[in-house]
Amino acid sequence: MYKYYVYSNQQLTATTLLLTLKRYPSKKSFSFQPGQYAAISFEHNGRPTPSRCFSIANSPTDQGILQFSIRLKGRFTKALLDLKAGDKVNVRGPFGGFVFDTIRDRNVVMIAGGIGIAPFISMIKFADMANLTNNMNLIYSCRDQNDVPFFQEIIESDKRLLSLSTNFVISEGETDKLIGANVNTGRITPEVISALIKGDYRDKSFFICGPPPFMNAMVKILRSKGVPADKIMTEAFSQGPHKQTGKLLSWPNNIYALGAVGVVLTSLVIMVKDLLEALPIKTMSTSSNLVDSTYATNSRQSELDNLVNGLPALTVTTPATDSATQAATSTSTSTTTTTTTTPTTTPVVTPTPVVTPTPTPTPAPYVPTCTTSRSGVKTCY
Repeated sequence: MYKYYVYSNQQLTATTLLLTLKRYPSKKSFSFQPGQYAAISFEHNGRPTPSRCFSIANSPTDQGILQFSIRLKGRFTKALLDLKAGDKVNVRGPFGGFVFDTIRDRNVVMIAGGIGIAPFISMIKFADMANLTNNMNLIYSCRDQNDVPFFQEIIESDKRLLSLSTNFVISEGETDKLIGANVNTGRITPEVISALIKGDYRDKSFFICGPPPFMNAMVKILRSKGVPADKIMTEAFSQGPHKQTGKLLSWPNNIYALGAVGVVLTSLVIMVKDLLEALPIKTMSTSSNLVDSTYATNSRQSELDNLVNGLPALTVTTPATDSATQAATSTSTSTTTTTTTTPTTTPVVTPTPVVTPTPTPTPAPYVPTCTTSRSGVKTCY
């Protein structure tokens, strides 16, 4: 949300209001593209108003200000008349894809009806300030010559910009006050459009803004002339039975949808936070410690078993075996002595000692020693 205050509030015609807002020096600036719109809200009789969408009528190069051209119709727009210089206004946005692209839109035809002139004023001012060479043709339809907002600004821009051509179509009454302007009477027909663009519908971008019935009629004319749908851009702020047509659809309902999404996401974040706080973190930590302790005990037991099994077998000699061995040794010694004194040599057969296999001792069963800590963790060694 951007914070602005009312700089000026003036009526351009009997039915059109121009609201100029200025940014607070310490607040962030509002960036937008020519043709976009914003939502504004304020306090009326001490109570905040809902947000309403209006096209931005000034150039993006105008630093620190925002201008809105508003048709005085309904309680909200009439409440805008009560705003005084210095009153606070909240701005949200920018919104919309009804944007003048200086690279893509080299040849532009702008068809406006009534208050639908607002986004085109932004485009024309931007082209004037940036010295653009894009070919721009404005066809502006109004009910009568007394209800033509921005008339003088359009005439002055037409004189400065060689690439801009403007044409007014007045459906009722005289046209004698529209001095210095190209004026047609009646309504915008296929013949009027063909005459103003010299019958060349190729390689042009058509922008249409105005009441829904007006836009529907213009789209029908252009489609009958073979203009591709992707070359027709429309913008409207109607929430009634009339639907937008064209490639770019920019509804004010987007603001309410974004608000609903924000409420849902906030509720989800709160629910997840409460769920995390309710989880038994201590219990989970204790269980993890028990698992680690059991694993450590089993590991030590395996090491002890391997150590015991790897010990070498001990040899145990019995008394009977020792006697047999001594007897065999004594006989062998006696025989040797006799052989030495007797001239006749007698072969002596030495008996082979019988060795009884020594059984491998069975180790005593291992009995672990266990201790229990204050936290209830049992550890065995």
